[in-house]
Amino acid sequence: MLTVLCALAGPGVGWAASGDGGPTAVAASTVAAKRPAWQATSGVPGPGLPARKQTSGASPALLACDTHAVGNWSYTDQAGVRHNAMNSQVQVRDHLTGALIAGLTNSAGNFDICFGAAQFTQMYITFKAENAAWRVQNGTDVYNWSTPIRANPVPGSTVNFGAMAPVDVAGNRAAHAFDVGNDAWLGVPHSNGCWDPKDTTCSQVRIDWANDRTSGMDHYDQTGNFVSLLSATPDAPMSVMHEIGHALMDDLYNDAFPSTAGCPVPHPPNAASTAVCAWIEGWATFFSLAMYHTSVYRDSADYEYPSWGSNGVANGDVTETRVIGALQDLIDTGAHASETWDQHSEGFGVEFFTLAHHVDNTFASFWNSRGADGFDVSDATKGSLYQNTIDYQYRNPLIEGQGQSLPTFLSDTPPQNFGFNTTVHSWSVVALRPSAPTDFDFTMYDDRAQTSFLKASNFNDQAVDFVAIDSNLRPLGDYYPRVNQFRGPGTFRIEHVQAFQTLQPASSSSFRFDDSNVAAVEETDLTAGVPVTISLTEASVISTASLFIMGDDPSTPATFVQNRSSAVVSAVADPIFGGPVSVTFTPTRTGRYGVVVTGDNGGGDYTLTRS
Repeated sequence: MLTVLCALAGPGVGWAASGDGGPTAVAASTVAAKRPAWQATSGVPGPGLPARKQTSGASPALLACDTHAVGNWSYTDQAGVRHNAMNSQVQVRDHLTGALIAGLTNSAGNFDICFGAAQFTQMYITFKAENAAWRVQNGTDVYNWSTPIRANPVPGSTVNFGAMAPVDVAGNRAAHAFDVGNDAWLGVPHSNGCWDPKDTTCSQVRIDWANDRTSGMDHYDQTGNFVSLLSATPDAPMSVMHEIGHALMDDLYNDAFPSTAGCPVPHPPNAASTAVCAWIEGWATFFSLAMYHTSVYRDSADYEYPSWGSNGVANGDVTETRVIGALQDLIDTGAHASETWDQHSEGFGVEFFTLAHHVDNTFASFWNSRGADGFDVSDATKGSLYQNTIDYQYRNPLIEGQGQSLPTFLSDTPPQNFGFNTTVHSWSVVALRPSAPTDFDFTMYDDRAQTSFLKASNFNDQAVDFVAIDSNLRPLGDYYPRVNQFRGPGTFRIEHVQAFQTLQPASSSSFRFDDSNVAAVEETDLTAGVPVTISLTEASVISTASLFIMGDDPSTPATFVQNRSSAVVSAVADPIFGGPVSVTFTPTRTGRYGVVVTGDNGGGDYTLTRS
């Protein structure tokens, strides 16, 4: 009889028994590890119980409850750490009457089930690796564990079964795989109590595992709609979560899972394959990272740091690693200090919402759907993609007055594209200072696609290149510089500044450069035929700066954008000794001129004087 009660769904799964034939009674508070702080359990809807199938031997109608069965259910992981098992099904059963009442364990693995004692004269407990949202099975059999019989509970009493757990490795692995399903349930946003927020009838994730399955590979079976795991895979919960990620995508896509025809087996994540394969596999690994709040997959690959120039990693959205990193950078927090282009953070719910409401076969399609959902697809978020070599016309925003320095450029780093807006009717300038001994050049375009050429600045060596814009005459708008590495490797600093001061006759103005500044610009009104002298002095000869006077022809719009070579007059500081510089000239046109100062070598305190 006891053999029947302890019948198991899979080979090698057993019950931990004490010397008297009952369960091992160990206080749950001393054996179970706490859940991580980021894993919220409150506010998450319970998955509920699966619908019971009606059979000829169905349970009798239950009497009003007057007695309680309490206890704890846990398992031991591959490292020997005990974990409370949440949302596991607990059945209070009777061997003679067939009465059955069920509930779920709470976040501490505890259960408290109320029943009518008169119907449970030979009661026992069965733990089942199934609820309404997921289950662990071997073929068609769901894993379960049963206790010995406890006869004749006293009405009104509390029957304490103590702390219970599987007895062997196989049983603990099955329970561990079930708990990974719980981790997914806690991490996925729920608006309707289902995995899929569009469902009116919830689906169930099925995880098929067998302790003797040692050949083949973990996979998601699209035909049978179940996750298939090898024997040892529950010891690596992130691998289990990866496959659940596939199952979730299939559920959200209503079985319109993208074709895997282009996915090689195996599919190395660092190698280029196809946009479809990179999206399918990239999503599944990202899902695992997101559910466990980490950027490291299975204690090996850290997807936080690969970027341009990463050895052995192919670029673009046809590479799984790049898709994983882009998705990870969209939701990560606190890692931006060490990254150049990724400066964005958002919740996982944004990615999940778009996945749930569109059927996208590539990351590019997903990105377009994200925009259609009203989520940010501006350069502020495209930087997270570009950090991972996925370039969807990313234009690195230049913030007025804030110099930006980029990392050392290697041979495979592409040209860098920027964007900014002019916001005041004045002269403005974009200036670029290369590091020694690198040489960079840049080109200014009038459109995001960078097809409408305006001007280029291509001075040699460490000279500061710049392009100046007269927004007194040219309408305010957006501009797009492109920086190319002429000689390297090395880096550069780039800055966009606008003129907010006017240098009056017989007056001076002072300003300070720090190491982040590349240029400054002021305006001055000059009269044709009237000589003028403009001087630049510095408080220290340690740093150097050069002076350029920019002018244009109101009748010729092409002159409203000028490069360094177009200066009306200039004075370049000595690159070693620095010192004051000045220009004296007679303007040929009356108008508003731009006075551009380039910081050629670090910071300093400067004064402009007009006499």
